[in-house]
Amino acid sequence: MQAIYNDTILTPLRVAKTTRFLDWNTQPSQFKNYPDFLYRYDFNEVEALKLVELSRCVTEFSKINGKPYYRLNTPSAGNLHPLELYVQIRGIKGVISGIYHVNPKDETMVLIREIETDGIEGALGISERFRGMIFLISLVPFRSEWKYADRAIRYCYLDAGHQLGAIMASAQILGQKCTVLSEIDRECLDQWMGFPSEEFSCLAVAIGEKTEKSVTPLKQPLIQVPAVDYIEGNLNVPSYLSGLKYDHTFTMKEWPSLTNSDCIYGRRSARYFIPNPLSAQDSRDFLALLANAPECMEIFCIVHRSEALDAGIYTAEGCISKGAYQQTVSHLMVEQHFIANAAIVMVMTAKVFSSEALMHAGAFVHQLQLFAQEKGIGCTGIGAFYDKKVQTFLNTENTILYACAIGEV
Repeated sequence: MQAIYNDTILTPLRVAKTTRFLDWNTQPSQFKNYPDFLYRYDFNEVEALKLVELSRCVTEFSKINGKPYYRLNTPSAGNLHPLELYVQIRGIKGVISGIYHVNPKDETMVLIREIETDGIEGALGISERFRGMIFLISLVPFRSEWKYADRAIRYCYLDAGHQLGAIMASAQILGQKCTVLSEIDRECLDQWMGFPSEEFSCLAVAIGEKTEKSVTPLKQPLIQVPAVDYIEGNLNVPSYLSGLKYDHTFTMKEWPSLTNSDCIYGRRSARYFIPNPLSAQDSRDFLALLANAPECMEIFCIVHRSEALDAGIYTAEGCISKGAYQQTVSHLMVEQHFIANAAIVMVMTAKVFSSEALMHAGAFVHQLQLFAQEKGIGCTGIGAFYDKKVQTFLNTENTILYACAIGEV
């Protein structure tokens, strides 16, 4: 993955060379659609499906130049959403046990295959039948590569992390515990799920419990449905993905409890910050979250405006540099000038650049967004930055994973 980091860094020259006109009428389809003849549940049809709805749903719909525009409760770079969500359900009252595709656009859960003694457990390192829900996140990189070229691989994994964060938050609100499964036989799983060549399994999350009954593999692969309506060009991201080995050792730390689902439905990436300081209490609360960072990450917090903290750069150990860096940070984030009005900017870094580190960063920022949402504060993820320049600015050899801006909107 270190080679991928070097291959996909942004510099002012590279940004200038790769900036091009995009014809949005040629955008690949954002949602996978299974045939209408398959049975499906509406999200609100069974109470147990509230967990699925909260994990991935459309929260705003509009039309831009006559073209449908969907916003989901899971953010995505460029609103391109290069992933799909599936769930295996077993032993839940009122729901047929089977493997489902989650269709947020239609607010439905589509039954692809009923299951009895069989299931996908064997491809996830589980030797017994699992009662409850197993969520499977897959990547459809062309949706992002269409706009972002090779750097799309970063955004795919950051988006997968956001989706993980959404599942974790939904489970927390509903009083359930989830476990990220670390043993994925991706080649086997992709075959069982009937994924086309442009789709890759990425991450699995279990909510429920193992039983003492054995499980058998699926008797045959699921039906194959295209994940996008077309593909073109010389695609590098799938070749990156096909060569990666996974070791999902997620150890997310305890997080402040969410009080209700309103913050999930109301989550929105902020773009219009008011240059006001954060209150003393909010400043301390956000800075305290640096200690919640996954062990694989080191977070730098750049304070622009605070009633309690001096402007400067902070880590979990305290202030490492004082100064007003609003314009510098705005430049480092590829001249995104709205960032200069934010109260603080957090930068997620890691010694080792990997798919796991990127997903950790996405999940952390998703939880951060929901934490801010409950406080009535704006927050947005930032995936575009001049990588090497940010490393120099922060005086770190760590690779740069992700950033987020926080402030009043």
